[in-house]
Amino acid sequence: PLELLGLLAPSLWTTRHTMRELSEKLTESSNTVFLQEFSDTDFEEDFEAATELWIVGVSLTTIIRVHYSLIEKKLRSGHTVRALLVHPDGPAIEMAEMRAYGRPNIERARNDIKNALDDLCDLSQSLLGRLEIRTIPHPLGHGVIARDPDTASGVLYVQNYPFKTEGGSRPKYVLQAKDGLWYDFFKEELYNLWKAGTEWSCRAEMK
Repeated sequence: PLELLGLLAPSLWTTRHTMRELSEKLTESSNTVFLQEFSDTDFEEDFEAATELWIVGVSLTTIIRVHYSLIEKKLRSGHTVRALLVHPDGPAIEMAEMRAYGRPNIERARNDIKNALDDLCDLSQSLLGRLEIRTIPHPLGHGVIARDPDTASGVLYVQNYPFKTEGGSRPKYVLQAKDGLWYDFFKEELYNLWKAGTEWSCRAEMK
């Protein structure tokens, strides 16, 4: 038995070493795929370079507030911007808000969406580009910012909406057209969400 153990020991050590290396590689790989935050430089460059920009999220409050002037600039340059938000009335916003970490505030969330829609409607006035606004009666499982999704330079910035978990919208991950399968998967879902949305009539809401 001792001789057998002596023969097995190097093999066991090698297996343990291999498993440790594999575990380290998997951890390193997951840390490069799943992000806490997007690279500010890459995100800003893709946002500005897009001639067809898609922004999808529950309220889009932050993205519109931070990039309002850039969206306006893009529209004045003749670019296309498509925005999809959760409809401010109905059960979808209630479900989306109940998912948030901390005390839910459905009325605040509803007002955030309405304010974002008002900002988008302001942007849609007298600009050369095309701004399309839709709302969807579903709470959404993630948000997406997409640059020219049907081109070879397409990029999807995806952020997960966790359930009752602190830390905000995480993990985040970036998919490029060259990634193939999973890029195509999330692009198709983006289009499916858009098709499920309903056009938001700024003129009707202003009455």
